[in-house]
Amino acid sequence: MNSRILIVDDNALNRKLASELLEIEGYEISTCDDAEEVLQCLAGAGLPDLILMDISLPGMDGLTLTRQLRSEPRMAGVVIVALTAFAMKGDEQKALDAGCDGYITKPIDTRQLPRQVAMYLADGKHKEQQRLNVMVVEDHRIDLKLAGDRIRLSGHVALDNCTAEQAIENLERDHPDVILLDLNLPGMDGLDFVRRVKGDPRTRELPIVAITAFPDDFRRERLMAAGCAAFLVKPVVMGDLLRQIENAAQCKR
Repeated sequence: MNSRILIVDDNALNRKLASELLEIEGYEISTCDDAEEVLQCLAGAGLPDLILMDISLPGMDGLTLTRQLRSEPRMAGVVIVALTAFAMKGDEQKALDAGCDGYITKPIDTRQLPRQVAMYLADGKHKEQQRLNVMVVEDHRIDLKLAGDRIRLSGHVALDNCTAEQAIENLERDHPDVILLDLNLPGMDGLDFVRRVKGDPRTRELPIVAITAFPDDFRRERLMAAGCAAFLVKPVVMGDLLRQIENAAQCKR
């Protein structure tokens, strides 16, 4: 099946040029000219494999739209490449921070665009193979959102749970690759949860990254002895937290 590409640009000539270049390569092309139309288009069952996202859209701009799309787990496998005619120092990092997988400047290089798209699609397939289902167990609403957003922006899937009991119920259904566990939970606390997971033959190999704001209540030695792959103390730099999650999952694999 040919890859599907959605071109988002409010300039009709730009849409036409990119569409014709990519249709010649055999891609299935659809177009939108603003964020509202994109959201309507993506509400259907089928998703594109790649979105070429103009940053300077009328109304909601392209980076804000990208952040909104990246907050949806079903969009994790869609490659999003930013397009802009006003490239300035720092713009590429802003695009990456918003959840874009890459960055192309306008005017489009007609000789390079098909090659660039093919490269991003290939990178996306590799990224999909590396994607993790991360079960987040956290009762603090803001921390749950921050962790979930960072995980999704990194191309993984965040499975949110507010209590250990809820997570236990969802383990068999969600099949996570790794668990990010806040230890100070209502009801069953994090240490009891770890012992429960590690005591079940079906889940004992599941890596757990434990995190807490109360290191005096949850000692590192006890957590590691119980079977945790890593133990971190809040506040945690999100980049460091993500590395611990990915390292724990990689060790299991």
